Amino acid sequence: MTLALAPALNPAPPAPVTPGLHLNFLGAEQATLDGQTLKLRRRFCEILVILTTNPNGVTGGQLSAALYGEWSDTQNQAVEVHRLSKLVELSSKPYRLVPVVGADFLTVQDLLMAGRTCDAAQLYRGELLPLSDAPAVNEYREYLHESVRQAALLSGELSPLWTLVSRFPDDLELIEALGDRLPLGDVRRGMVQARLRLAQRRLRAS
Repeated sequence: MTLALAPALNPAPPAPVTPGLHLNFLGAEQATLDGQTLKLRRRFCEILVILTTNPNGVTGGQLSAALYGEWSDTQNQAVEVHRLSKLVELSSKPYRLVPVVGADFLTVQDLLMAGRTCDAAQLYRGELLPLSDAPAVNEYREYLHESVRQAALLSGELSPLWTLVSRFPDDLELIEALGDRLPLGDVRRGMVQARLRLAQRRLRAS
């Protein structure tokens, strides 16, 4: 008796390649280019933030000041840009990113502009490049963080406050706003009060 051959298994379709440069810099330093993971130094991440938030381009002097502040070093900045250009295509005079760019920090900003506070808070997993000390990154980090906070405080909704308090447990204003927004008798008020006491204790100890 001839044994029937087992049917060939259909191979799983390859994962779709997402074209363009995608930056995940909220609480992280992750990037992909056309679906491939990029290994980036922090300075490269900082340059990408500056170029992404300035789509019309920046001059060498502007980029140097954005990276180093008053101690700007155009020679060092030029070396960093040259090294980054081996990983991501850049144009010069002015410096611009060539690939189509998607960035989590830009998406958060767009969601806030559209009034989608809950979605923005969900995507806001952490502060932008939290270990960066580049002046332009620091400024944009503070702007975005405060934008998300204020949107949650003004929204009148519980969900974005819960989300942000879980990620920033020492933010007294967010915790107090969450407690005020919960109705009397809501058992979750006890959780919020406990979180508030812990945050106050850590603040006194700092």
